[in-house]
Amino acid sequence: MSVHIVEKNPSKFKIDNKELTIRKNFIDTTREEVKCMKDKINMNRNRDRDRTARQPLLDNSPVRVTNSHGTTKYSKLENDLDSPQRQFLNETLTQQQYMTRQQEEHLEAIGDSLGSLKTVSRHIGIELDEQAGMLDEFGTELENTDSKLDSTLKKVAKVLHMSNDRRQWTAIIVLSIILLIVIILFSIL
Repeated sequence: MSVHIVEKNPSKFKIDNKELTIRKNFIDTTREEVKCMKDKINMNRNRDRDRTARQPLLDNSPVRVTNSHGTTKYSKLENDLDSPQRQFLNETLTQQQYMTRQQEEHLEAIGDSLGSLKTVSRHIGIELDEQAGMLDEFGTELENTDSKLDSTLKKVAKVLHMSNDRRQWTAIIVLSIILLIVIILFSIL
C-alpha cells in the first residue's frame, strides 16, 4: 500500500526509481519468506510432534542447535535489529504511522469544516425561505397596487373625457358665476 503511494509521488518521499525497485523486491521476498514459514508451520501442525516433523523448521532457522558433550548450546542469533531490511521496515512503519496521524488530523479538520458548512447552509436556507415569503408578500402588494392604479387611471381618463364636453364647461362657468354672486351677497349683508 505505501509503495503505491510512494510510486505516485516519489519526489515527496525523496526516493528514486532504483531505491523503489529495491524496496519492492524486498517486500516481495519478505512476503515469500513469510508464506514459506506459514506453510511449514501448517505442515507441522498436521504431523506428529516427533523430530522428523520439526526438522524442516529447524533446518532454515537462524538458531543452530549443536550437541556436544551431552549439552545443548545455541549459536549466536543473527542480529535482525541492525539489518537494513529491518531498518527499512521500521522507517516504513514510522512513516505510515505519521501519515495515518496526519490523515486523521486532516479528517478531523474536514469534519469540523463540514459541520460549520452545514450550520451556515441551514442559516442560508432559513434566510432564503424568509426572503421568498417577503417576495411573495411584495408581489401580492404590487399586484394590488397595480390594479388600484389601473382603476385610478381609468377614472382619470373618464374625467378627462368629461372635461372636453362643452356642456360641462358651460355648467362649470354658470355655477362659478352663481357662487361668486352668493359670496358677494353674503359679504354685503
